Amino acid sequence: MPRSYARPMSGDEDASRNTILVTTDTSALGDHALAHAQALAAGLGAEPCVLFVQPDPLPAVADGFAYLPVTSEEDLLEERRQVEARLAARVPGARVHVERAASRPVQSAILGVARDEGARLIVMSTHGRSGLSRAPLGSVAEGVANHSPVPVLLVRAHHRVTSWPKRAA
Repeated sequence: MPRSYARPMSGDEDASRNTILVTTDTSALGDHALAHAQALAAGLGAEPCVLFVQPDPLPAVADGFAYLPVTSEEDLLEERRQVEARLAARVPGARVHVERAASRPVQSAILGVARDEGARLIVMSTHGRSGLSRAPLGSVAEGVANHSPVPVLLVRAHHRVTSWPKRAA
């Protein structure tokens, strides 16, 4: 049964734990959000949590035939270990999650981790495409922004990282 992640944060949730969830697909653009989230977390005294959603293998289609590449469990686990190590080194002190899409839309996986982590903010990169240039694949960022119960900060490649002053205790 599908779960709904679009729910308001209730007043009885742990207000002392401020978690910022940042997503990346490990591309240069995807990783751009990491620096923004780190700066915000440092300024707000928040805990960064990094998420990579491991996509399902995509079938190759040619001349009416589809080929689904064979991906072994060992290959997926090795990719997971490599991504976890890379992200842990890139964002020291952050909790790192590598979540399999497992036939779910990527935005559903992101919203599920945001809910489970009690995230107060989601930070993610976006190409900022609209109209027909976005139509073939849709927009994960748009899906998250439209269904998230918490604010979503979307950053583009040309957005500079801001150094936020540390919040007084």
